[in-house]
Amino acid sequence: MTEKQDNQDKRIKREKLISQERSVKRTLSKRMRMLDSSEFKRQTFYALENMKRGNWAAKLVGGFLFLLILANAVLVFFSVQPDSEPVHASILTVFFVFSTCCFFVEYLARIWIADLAFGNCTRARARMKYLLSPMGVIDFLSFAPSMLSWFLPVTPAVIHTVNVLRLIRLVKVTRYMRGFRTMGRVLRKRYQEIVASFLVICLVIIIASVIMYEVEHDAQPEVFTSLFQGIWYAVETVTGTGYGDIVPVTVPGKVCGMIIMMLSLGLVAIPGGIFSAGFVAEFQYANMRKIERDMERNHREQESHPS
Repeated sequence: MTEKQDNQDKRIKREKLISQERSVKRTLSKRMRMLDSSEFKRQTFYALENMKRGNWAAKLVGGFLFLLILANAVLVFFSVQPDSEPVHASILTVFFVFSTCCFFVEYLARIWIADLAFGNCTRARARMKYLLSPMGVIDFLSFAPSMLSWFLPVTPAVIHTVNVLRLIRLVKVTRYMRGFRTMGRVLRKRYQEIVASFLVICLVIIIASVIMYEVEHDAQPEVFTSLFQGIWYAVETVTGTGYGDIVPVTVPGKVCGMIIMMLSLGLVAIPGGIFSAGFVAEFQYANMRKIERDMERNHREQESHPS
């Protein structure tokens, strides 16, 4: 038992060292590429990725984009109102055209500085990596549908689609929120456990929906009209929503419903526990890194100013 534990500890330490070496290589590669870039390109990178390190112009551009994203999220609500005045509608149209142009320029700029954001690979691969990344797709959808509507025949369906897709612009604000980045790291590190827990929940929903449909269909043919109604009942029962629009009336159905409710108490709590453990680990790691940086800075100060 001790030998097995020792081997496991060695494997964990080896994986940690490999991860640290890769992180150091990526950091060095990014720094070298940053040094080889022009000042304008570096400030563009800071404006889009790290406003705190940029000059006043980079901070101004980054803050402007952040406010523009928030303004789009708010004004989408007013754009879908059917009884808006013509003057207000024209102002909103001009604003959305201006926003679309700004997001298009931002998209081109992010393609340009992708080699700095992904400094551990070639420039062509870095740009392709950004274009195919989730945030790259979101950046594309933030301007492409609106821009296409300028050249396509305007129909009510096109207008409604563009209005809905404008909400995607709100996702861009996640770049400026540290909590969303932490959530992304938790999802990447715990995705196997999260996927496994959701697969178990989906399996319980499928089994419960089939059983409830078979048990309740004869007693309530007008309620359990199809298997989809059974799925709807299982989802709202497992998630604890309980609208009450579909309820079992037979004794076997009620027994199955109670079993589903009891199982859901434990199943639904699993993803929440995984997320909580992941967030605690991330915050502990961040605190440890802060302590290490403070110790390194104090050590350098002591070496530079010996008593």
